[in-house]
Amino acid sequence: MSALASSIGWINVQQCFRFRADKMDIDEIAIERISVEDLRVDRSGVLIEQMASLAYRVFREPPWNDDCELVRLHLGLGVDLMRRNAVALIAKTRGSGQITGYALGYEVLRESEDPRDLTLSTISGTTALDYLFEAGGRVFYGDTLCVDPDARRRRIAYGLVVAQLRLIRSEGFTYRIGRTAVNATAMRALFAKLGFEELPVQDAVFADRTYWLLRL
Repeated sequence: MSALASSIGWINVQQCFRFRADKMDIDEIAIERISVEDLRVDRSGVLIEQMASLAYRVFREPPWNDDCELVRLHLGLGVDLMRRNAVALIAKTRGSGQITGYALGYEVLRESEDPRDLTLSTISGTTALDYLFEAGGRVFYGDTLCVDPDARRRRIAYGLVVAQLRLIRSEGFTYRIGRTAVNATAMRALFAKLGFEELPVQDAVFADRTYWLLRL
């Protein structure tokens, strides 16, 4: 995600950078990596609560229209953070520490007997993407990207994905794949901007979603 990274002026994932929106400075946004252990030691529960509440708001919007219960989202976050080689990044304001966005993904496999793992064919409902594993290719699946509706158009989603790509490149992944709805204009534009290619593969689980792939 070289030229892209320099455009937002960051060196590593824990550095802060300033976004500009409509020619006005806004709060500095820090992007940080978190783990399931961070959730365990957060006795206040604020971290998981903010992330789940953010997902709750975003998933209720079109084109998702998913009326997930908060309890289910809490559980899902914990489960996904325990998947193989999970990478979770949060964007938060430096002053208040309010989470304004997060990106979460993990390694997917061709096959596995570990119940914590997901295969790409399980996610997509098809084996049409299994060619990615040939010659030992490692595939990172971008499961979730959420940005607070009140904090959009500030390049937060862009910054999160750029940071994610930097990390998974350094960890030896071959591909980063994700899916989005065919009418999710903003997400499709972000994928295209970052050099992803839309694949001619129809999702068998959600017929209105397509896959986007980037070779790292």
